[in-house]
Amino acid sequence: MTRTGAALLAVGCGAAAVGGAFAGGVVVGRADRPAPSVVDQAIAAIHAHADGSHATDELDAAAVRGLVSGLDDTWAAYYGVGADHASQNQLRALLDGRYSGLGVWLRRVGSDRGIAVASVVTGSPAESAGIRPGDAILAVNGTDVSQESVDAVTEALAGPPGTRVAMLVRAANGTDRTVALARGDLPVSDVSSTPSTAGIVSIRVATFGGGSGAQVQRAVQKAAAEHAKGIVLDLRGDPGGLLSEAVSAASAFLDGGPVVQLSGRTVPKQTLDAQPGGDTTTPVAVLVDGGTASAAEILAGALRDRGRAVLIGSRTFGKGSVQRVVPLSDGSSFELTVATYSTPDGHAVDGVGIAPDIVVPATDPPAVASQRAVQVLKALGGS
Repeated sequence: MTRTGAALLAVGCGAAAVGGAFAGGVVVGRADRPAPSVVDQAIAAIHAHADGSHATDELDAAAVRGLVSGLDDTWAAYYGVGADHASQNQLRALLDGRYSGLGVWLRRVGSDRGIAVASVVTGSPAESAGIRPGDAILAVNGTDVSQESVDAVTEALAGPPGTRVAMLVRAANGTDRTVALARGDLPVSDVSSTPSTAGIVSIRVATFGGGSGAQVQRAVQKAAAEHAKGIVLDLRGDPGGLLSEAVSAASAFLDGGPVVQLSGRTVPKQTLDAQPGGDTTTPVAVLVDGGTASAAEILAGALRDRGRAVLIGSRTFGKGSVQRVVPLSDGSSFELTVATYSTPDGHAVDGVGIAPDIVVPATDPPAVASQRAVQVLKALGGS
């Protein structure tokens, strides 16, 4: 399974798992077997000499956790045995269209700026409480989380429907407030389509969950059948999702050809192509901002490089890497970055993002960029 995501569990890149737990029980002194690793040596020494009892599974988990944390990989994470991890909950939301929690997708803004809200699910408890994209989460239930990982903060916020959680939130203007709200069980609506002005259709993609690409294709086909004069594709605050769905969505606007390039040490360099038969005539303007990440950046970059759309807004997030989930024999798992991706023209995304063709400051109200998109489409012949 291949997926991308800035505020989600990082991304899988293929159905086959790689790697496994380190081997234990190596016999010392056998010429036909490798010497035990330093991890095995350390565990053996702890069992032999450390005061108190130490279960092997606990030591194994600590060792793997240490290995993952030492990778210098922003998106690497370890998932212990039996825990209902929030990131797994978010993955279920991508695949099944259901999400249990507050309805926020998170991203790390920077090493010194903590965790911020990338996007808010429509109709969610977070939206009702006034949480907005760009809000920084400073504390959860009184515990400082400003230096925690995205996964750790997501885990702290997750929980069964009806349970409550309190967050200390800092808005973009620097105002702090404490928000107490109840978690919910809500559907995730990935794609919505609404008529705009002057015959222009707005298609909003919140996340790239299962089936979202087909939803975009149907929305574009409907717009073309109704002779729409232009399409505003709104990817603002979209943290990503499944890579395959981003390619499927790109197929709505392209007649085959490249969408994204992948390469990594163990991932052969490859180009993923759009399906043929997409709408290549209706003018398109894509709205982007700092919350547009990963799979959403793939779509935006492909449409811009292929000359299919004008990008409007502010620079995107800049997550151009792909992760793989590695299951271990004890039921735990971890994930690590295995590849990076670039746009069809070879422009790297990781760490730099995509600059829009027409800049609308992130501090402007969302309606400003939307109005600018309509103006651009009219100028391109949409009126």
